[in-house]
Amino acid sequence: MPQSSGTVSAAAGRGKVLVAVDFGTTFTSVAYAHTAEAAGPHLLMSWGEGGDNTEGQVPTVLRYDNGEMSGPYVWGYRAQRWAQQSERIHEWFKLGLCDDFEERRARESELAKLYDSKTAKPPVKGEDCEKLVRDYLVGIKQAVDKKLGADEQVAAMERLYIITVPALWDYSEQEKTRTCAERADMGKGSEITLIPESEAAGIWAIKNMPSIEEGDAFVVCDAGGGTVDLTSFRVKSLSKNRRQCELVGAGAGSGGLCGSIFLNRIFEKYLEEKLQDYPSWDPDFMIDALGAFETRIKPNFSGRNRDAHFIRIQGLKPSPRHGIKKNFLELTDDELRVNVFDIVINKIRVLVRDQIKHTEGSVKEVVLAGGFGRNPYLKRRLQNLDCVVRQGIKVSEFEDSATAIVKGAVTASLYGLERATVAFDGAFNFMSTRRVGVVSRKAGRHYGTWGYDDYKDGDPIEKKYGALDDGLAVSRKANMMRRERRDDGVKVARMHWFAKMNDDIPNGEPQYYPYEKIAKVIPGKKAHEVCLIDIPIFVCEKRNPPEYRNDPNAWKITDFSLDLQGLTIPTIPHNGGRTRFYKANFEIEMILEATSLTFCGVYGRNTPDERRCPAKKVSFK
Repeated sequence: MPQSSGTVSAAAGRGKVLVAVDFGTTFTSVAYAHTAEAAGPHLLMSWGEGGDNTEGQVPTVLRYDNGEMSGPYVWGYRAQRWAQQSERIHEWFKLGLCDDFEERRARESELAKLYDSKTAKPPVKGEDCEKLVRDYLVGIKQAVDKKLGADEQVAAMERLYIITVPALWDYSEQEKTRTCAERADMGKGSEITLIPESEAAGIWAIKNMPSIEEGDAFVVCDAGGGTVDLTSFRVKSLSKNRRQCELVGAGAGSGGLCGSIFLNRIFEKYLEEKLQDYPSWDPDFMIDALGAFETRIKPNFSGRNRDAHFIRIQGLKPSPRHGIKKNFLELTDDELRVNVFDIVINKIRVLVRDQIKHTEGSVKEVVLAGGFGRNPYLKRRLQNLDCVVRQGIKVSEFEDSATAIVKGAVTASLYGLERATVAFDGAFNFMSTRRVGVVSRKAGRHYGTWGYDDYKDGDPIEKKYGALDDGLAVSRKANMMRRERRDDGVKVARMHWFAKMNDDIPNGEPQYYPYEKIAKVIPGKKAHEVCLIDIPIFVCEKRNPPEYRNDPNAWKITDFSLDLQGLTIPTIPHNGGRTRFYKANFEIEMILEATSLTFCGVYGRNTPDERRCPAKKVSFK
């Protein structure tokens, strides 16, 4: 019996549908959950116009009919089929959203230099990249609409999207992903949530790794197709039923361009070199070889198989010295290990080793996520790391490693939605019993400003500044124990790093850093004009930040000006009262969240004279 519209309307009011999209470099996955039911998350297994394959992932690729970037296009598995016919298509376009960072990673990546794609069009950036991302997400949304629209009750529910973003990207670049999702009609503003991929994986680990307990530190290694990213967490609190958990960051994240797609490229190059003098080789044979490598050899490679791998390629003529029998190519585990797998896995081992080294406290477990996370050989090589053996660290993998991040994103969004919900909608709501989230994170960079400070023994001579005629000085309040020298003496432009790399920053909670502005009173000039507070905010990604201004390792990401017009600014005497100086106490407010970072200048906080001036939008370029 068909449902009445009233029944559908009532069902729609009983909850929301949360749709998470793990927008990956090489593959994308989607999961969803209904807040009105206790089941889920559910994986999307059908991709509509993206292809008939019933898989939990779909290739992140595009192909336009005109061969460029306009007009009709296909995406996903349908686009991938064109690449299998040696046509160049758009791949890896996600990385163009953060081109500065990813270009730097590419320059530092030996694999990216040596093994480029033979099927990818030249990389794009800027508006061209955003168009590709938008078009791809349109395809994803259409597939979601087709699946969820088949159920009348579900189709009537409000739909909220969650998009995963790389944790190592800066916040303005992460925000580009939201913009592309908005243009793909996934929602507006707060209807779209961004979550770092590593945090989604960490949250899913708590749900699925019973060996992780309260107080434990663990490392998530997201071994994806294009990139490998690592993050460290510590379990701050964990309920017995594991449905309530708070995670805190235990180390700055790291990563590199050494994902499993490089295995395919290395394998292809190895075969070309191995068979370069094989007279009967046809370039079309490579399609069969790569297909077998991708589906059979790569996922299950252990490095211990005594039996050879046989790839059936119709048309091959026997050649014993090339390992070729009639219609079969023979490859041993040893040759694949040395010539293909070790080249990539050795890079991952270095990343994991360094992440363990820079994690606060003892690491109990390394959890492997991502499509390559279930590879037996990768797990074994990580288990054999000296630091893993010495410290007794467990190495484990998600049973569903390829889709762990997207499932964790749904779980995390349930926690976030529960915190934000203030009105009961009359529905059964299970979110209050499934509170899992990251409550604090490690600062991944140093943040600071600069000010004139007294010249000290040990300061470089070339950093000396002469006497300041107007006595302007900005100094950290904590450093005010020394005698101030305002209108005479020698100064140095010194950096003050108020938030340092690996500092614990509570999620979403304002942090305040006190400073003072000292300015000489000038007769006939208004106080607020003399005491205008102009503060630049700098960032440094090196572990040891520079001490002095104008260092290339530190660059400005934003600034603000505090205008104190209309306020009474206190003065202090100097030189026995013959000279007076304005002394304005103010604070730099910093709010760090998973995918946002903001600064604000604050004068007179929690007083009637409170004045706030938000900084400009943070940009890491």
